[in-house]
Amino acid sequence: MIVREVAGPQVSIKQLVRNGDPHHYAPKISDRMVMESAQLVIWLGPEMESVLARQMALLPAEKQLGLLAAGGYEFDGADAADPHIWLRPRNAAVMAAHIATRLAALNPSQAEEIRARARDFSRAMANLQKVQDRALWAYRDVPIVSTHTAYSQFFGPAGVKVDSLGSSASHQHGARAMLETHELSENGQARGCLFGEVPANDRDRQTAGHLNLGYEALDPLGTRLPADADYPALMAQLLADARKCLGAIPDRSR
Repeated sequence: MIVREVAGPQVSIKQLVRNGDPHHYAPKISDRMVMESAQLVIWLGPEMESVLARQMALLPAEKQLGLLAAGGYEFDGADAADPHIWLRPRNAAVMAAHIATRLAALNPSQAEEIRARARDFSRAMANLQKVQDRALWAYRDVPIVSTHTAYSQFFGPAGVKVDSLGSSASHQHGARAMLETHELSENGQARGCLFGEVPANDRDRQTAGHLNLGYEALDPLGTRLPADADYPALMAQLLADARKCLGAIPDRSR
């Protein structure tokens, strides 16, 4: 989505991972051929697409862009180990700038148009960040847990803390202790949300039930959006889905 915002209609874009888990994606032979013939292969890095690292090591440095390694991102309010940097609009603007720099160098005749689109996207992201933060600020005292290290880039800028946990019973026990320690449960009912990833599943529902949390599966990759959906549509859907759980939590400010 971010590459499309910057590249424009004249650049052909091939998306390698579709409706799959980037953590476990391994390229098929046809994917490897596409990567080898591409002008530029863009990925986050081994922190996200770990299985892809071996194939990327075979590509010349000038043919690839690792966005996490490019740096310049905000982590205020977020877990420093959370690689989901695209879930913060201001970080999406930084990603767009890195992409624009490389594409402009590779396509000199289109360089000014590419840079202009990146600047327009950056301004739009500054406004989108303000809108998103205002919408989430009211939930800054709500206990929010994710099934793994995720979503702190989405909630963090608004001052909303996200605790992550693994799937083991010890992690669930630790999360329960965290909720009790912070006095975020009343009458045995914690007022908070557990956020996993699509598709929703009974295992995450059971974990949420054990912790007395509401449950909602989010879609950080936009797999359920139309193929031509843009980045603002992704963020709007994430916010709407998060509010399905957050909106059911009683107001604690009274």
